Amino acid sequence: MKVLITGANGFLGSHLVEQSLLLGYETTAALRKGADLSNLSELKGFQFLEMDYSSEESIRDSLRDLLPQDLIIHNAGLTKSYTLNKYLDVNVGLTEQLISVIKSQGKLNETGRFCYISSLAAKGPVGNGGPASNYGRSKVLAEEAIIQSGLDYMIYRPAGVYGARDIQFVPLIKAVNLGIYPNMTSSNHKMTLINARDAAFNILKTGEIHSRKIVHLEDGEVYEHKDLKLILEGVLNKKSRNLSVPKPIVTSLLWISDVIDKSFNRTPKLSREHYLEISQDWDYDFTEERQEIPLIIKYNLRDGFKDAISYYEEKSLI
Repeated sequence: MKVLITGANGFLGSHLVEQSLLLGYETTAALRKGADLSNLSELKGFQFLEMDYSSEESIRDSLRDLLPQDLIIHNAGLTKSYTLNKYLDVNVGLTEQLISVIKSQGKLNETGRFCYISSLAAKGPVGNGGPASNYGRSKVLAEEAIIQSGLDYMIYRPAGVYGARDIQFVPLIKAVNLGIYPNMTSSNHKMTLINARDAAFNILKTGEIHSRKIVHLEDGEVYEHKDLKLILEGVLNKKSRNLSVPKPIVTSLLWISDVIDKSFNRTPKLSREHYLEISQDWDYDFTEERQEIPLIIKYNLRDGFKDAISYYEEKSLI
């Protein structure tokens, strides 16, 4: 099995490389020139492919010597921006260019599949009727381009992905270590999550046997803050007090932060738009989908955070 992974040095991308190697696949990691390789530093046995995404011609040159693949997993994309146009340029434009080159150069084997890493943001929060952010809207348009491409495809919409190599939860874990559980959304806010190792494994395995489907990736549970607090306290052997920050205060502070970031042309760490999106409920029921496309979940929330916290301690992040 030959597998090409774009965005391979990122958080989920590195787990895709790792799981592909563990499955014994011939793995190629597509990376931009000068990309940070720290997430891949402990992985061995894969090939590097330097990618230039600046134009369709440069993508064609980058892939010219690549043999046809069984799976091409397109994980590269833009996750943070203040403008829809930037999201469209990368998440839609780059995807369309990559598809064009794959088709013209025959880079997929006869039974090969183009696997796209989208996001649950493309579906949007429960009751919203669609995406609640420009990021989610760009992912929907990219999905539509793939469906209309004529390639055999699989589209994956992960819920909140956590685990080793990610730093998203580090501030929260540090706070719990200090005896505080900060909560910037409602106490009964509904969340769905999946460990990165499980997400990557299921992308690779379902990509082998299913085609022309949209798969939502989550561990089958719905969480509230009380659940996450209890898990972190148990793993860290700490007790913490709730510190609730009212939503109007959060949105006001993020509005100021957005103004400052825009004035300096900085990429936002957390924009007001993204906060308003993730603070809504995400408790979808995918039971029917699981009947058709079952997932193998190896990490419950406790085991997943135990694994992640061990990584953070090893890297002196907490």
